Amino acid sequence: MNYEAYDVITVGSNTIDAFVYTDRVESISTRTLTSQSNFICYPLGTKLKINELGFYTGGGGTNAAVCLSRIGLKTGYIGKTGDDLNGNIILDELKKEKIDFLGVVSKDGQTGYSVVLDSIERQRTILTYRGANDNLKAEEIDFKKIKTKWFHFSAMMQESFKTMEEIAGFASKNGIKTSFNPNNYMCEKGSNFLKKILINLDILILNAEEASHLIVNDHKDANTDMNMEEKLQILKSLGPKTVIITDGSNPIYGVDENFNFYTIYPIDIPIIETTGAGDSFASTFLAGIIKTNDFVNAIRLAIANSHSVLGHKGAKNILLNYDELKREIAVNQVRVVKGI
Repeated sequence: MNYEAYDVITVGSNTIDAFVYTDRVESISTRTLTSQSNFICYPLGTKLKINELGFYTGGGGTNAAVCLSRIGLKTGYIGKTGDDLNGNIILDELKKEKIDFLGVVSKDGQTGYSVVLDSIERQRTILTYRGANDNLKAEEIDFKKIKTKWFHFSAMMQESFKTMEEIAGFASKNGIKTSFNPNNYMCEKGSNFLKKILINLDILILNAEEASHLIVNDHKDANTDMNMEEKLQILKSLGPKTVIITDGSNPIYGVDENFNFYTIYPIDIPIIETTGAGDSFASTFLAGIIKTNDFVNAIRLAIANSHSVLGHKGAKNILLNYDELKREIAVNQVRVVKGI
């Protein structure tokens, strides 16, 4: 295995994503005294015609890796694929995108696979088969040969999560910076579950729901009595130097390593598909920090790339390079205000 010096090594999942579009889909809502839930529904006992079917690669680890590589950073990827056709598709794409595969090909597990079901509101439900993604073992990685300035972590589960904890510990001992973009499942387990990753983290990027899950374990009144500045301070107290909370089309809030607070106002755009937008935002922000060490500029780059993904189908197809991002933020100037 040929480990070299990297700007960033991403750690996370890889999948083949099948996007399924049919005009027979319906959305319904159910409400109780305390909650409301929304559902995608299909007629029972019938065969539905698929109007459009698309296959793309996905997964937080490879989505972030492609984003970082296109922006011009030397990038490696640690994850686990199956020894199958889908695994070969993912490995071929990584090679095409100039990303070194530093992970493992499983002889007894299948590559991850997702079916993305679209709704009439352009909000999707994803059926996910994790496969080999959950079985990356720490002993399968040669830590002695890893040379990188940053690790970027996305969601990992089961045995692979333990391995991510090992990598976080390795980073801390060797002065390697870390960035983390968790998912809802991980945050529901609380800050103590993520402690080994959070404690020495440089950048934490998550959405409003994920942030609330991390906070509410220690502060039961967090979702009703705390303002956004207090929430950012609590998340920062868990270890991260920089914290960013996104919330769809609503304002983004952040705090940098010097305790400067920011409110960011995204531009309203038409949304075609949301898969991969969070990955592009988090990894582009990291790329912006690496290239410019400027919070505001990095945020503007991140919004520009996530908007590009939101405007197209597939998690990686229209990720922008650095020159394209600079042109985009010059034309569409996102408003960033100091303070909350």
